[in-house]
Amino acid sequence: MGQVAGSQRRAPRAVLKFGSSVLRSPADLPWAVQEIYAHVRRGERVVAVVSAFAGRTDALYAAAREHGDCERATAALVAGGELESTALLTLALERAGVPARLLEARAVSLATRGPVLDAEPAGVDVAPFEAALRAGRVVVFPGFCGVGEDGATTLLGRGGSDLTALFLAEHLDARCVLVKDVDGLYERDPALPGPRPRRYARATWEEALRVGGKVVQPKTLHTARLAGRALEIRAIGASGYTRVGGELSCLEPAAAPRRLRVALLGLGTVGGGVYERLLGRPDLFEVVGAVVRDPARHAARGMPAALLATGVWSALAREPDVVVEALGGVDPAAEWLQAALLAGCRVVTANKAALAAHYDTFAPFLQGAAPRLRASAAVGGAVPMLETLARLAGETRVVGLRGVVNGTCNYVLDRLAAGVALDAAVREAQSAGYAEPDPGFDLSGRDAAHKLSLLVRALDRTAASFAVAGIDADTPAREAAARAAGRRLKLVATWDERGARVALEALAADDWLAGATAEENRLELQGADGRVERVHGRGAGRAPTATAVIADLLDFAADGERAAAAASAAA
Repeated sequence: MGQVAGSQRRAPRAVLKFGSSVLRSPADLPWAVQEIYAHVRRGERVVAVVSAFAGRTDALYAAAREHGDCERATAALVAGGELESTALLTLALERAGVPARLLEARAVSLATRGPVLDAEPAGVDVAPFEAALRAGRVVVFPGFCGVGEDGATTLLGRGGSDLTALFLAEHLDARCVLVKDVDGLYERDPALPGPRPRRYARATWEEALRVGGKVVQPKTLHTARLAGRALEIRAIGASGYTRVGGELSCLEPAAAPRRLRVALLGLGTVGGGVYERLLGRPDLFEVVGAVVRDPARHAARGMPAALLATGVWSALAREPDVVVEALGGVDPAAEWLQAALLAGCRVVTANKAALAAHYDTFAPFLQGAAPRLRASAAVGGAVPMLETLARLAGETRVVGLRGVVNGTCNYVLDRLAAGVALDAAVREAQSAGYAEPDPGFDLSGRDAAHKLSLLVRALDRTAASFAVAGIDADTPAREAAARAAGRRLKLVATWDERGARVALEALAADDWLAGATAEENRLELQGADGRVERVHGRGAGRAPTATAVIADLLDFAADGERAAAAASAAA
């Protein structure tokens, strides 16, 4: 999963607050990552404000009371709960391919005033936030904590993380989004028996204070009203939400939630990762089938035998809403992709080879505001290359692109630069899960060429010429020569109106692409208006690819919610 950095127009910003209702334990971290990634791939810069895991704050308060009554020491101890969850979320983002930076209250001089255990934020140095956001990194920040006038740690009391998010949103000129375990404010508690209540699309401050006491701390709502700062209340994976602020309240028609029925084609590295994620959200997804070569082997590992099948038609007979193709290669993947689409299913794929080989066949399904085929993970894993390209192309003509788009090759070249022999570097890449048992497809440059082809075709363009060369036996000598000249050897995919190529290039050390390390991917886009857009992140591995696939599934779920809401409104 990656992040975007642009050279001119400032990207929109969002401060997302994750409380203990959604971060109950470390097991919930992947879904917080998923929500952050949804905003990242829409082109937003994100600051994630994090509460402690459920029960952690109470446990630390109890531990403090057991040993004494010093407020300063209590604040220092309790603040550790937020720092723990913040650090773990930062690690989870990096693992999923999203560049992230952890900042603490002292690093940004988050000053507070008032009692040590119930203070209010009073000032902040936004420069560290600005630097991290300009570099295309998600900032992860512990809520609830600050620094008092005497330099001691302070706490912001009940609802403190919400206050932190609201305060930072105001100073960073960002949207404030409170991520909860419910997708907004309702006219009554939706967990209670009876007819499903209606959700507020918009709520005035007064209405939010009347109905939202269990969802948002009144202290936060009062503070937001006094500041005239609107906020949003959302749930992870939900498209609907409530916007609090304004002069009028508006209720939406009641609509029963519906799970997305998913069939998986393949349960290997990517498919298995997606399956594990889907099992974690039974409220959103129902896995209705999985096509594998050896059902008995998967059943022996605990997969329900009733879900397993050996052919695409068996899976389609179970009437899935969405088919996830995770087979890899061209055959039979391309045929099965087409079968699912022709059967009326929506499809998610990470298969760049099948798409590149049959692009004209699949192009009609990739187009439009609500496409039937989504393939974000096919180019860059969780680095939102196709999304960034589409946004820029919607605003200006794209005249060129260049990128490091194969994580395996970049990892191998990095290891060569560290003095490792070519064969050993490839084995390390395989051990780390970045290279296949047969790494030839990556090392030859063909994988990068497929990605480049998909990027160019997404612009509805073609290349006048297309040359491809990758890593070979001469590469170590070329790398040594580049290093001696103060340059860095990278496998660069390039397209402009003269043609396309994938080739090793000795880049100047200050070239942005030269900064790609290990399995990182980077893409630089050039607009006709002079704008340069950049996106980067980890592009190889199970977690980044699964993150992008789940994001496509959530987009399909959102399409369904919007269609249902429109039908309900029309009725």
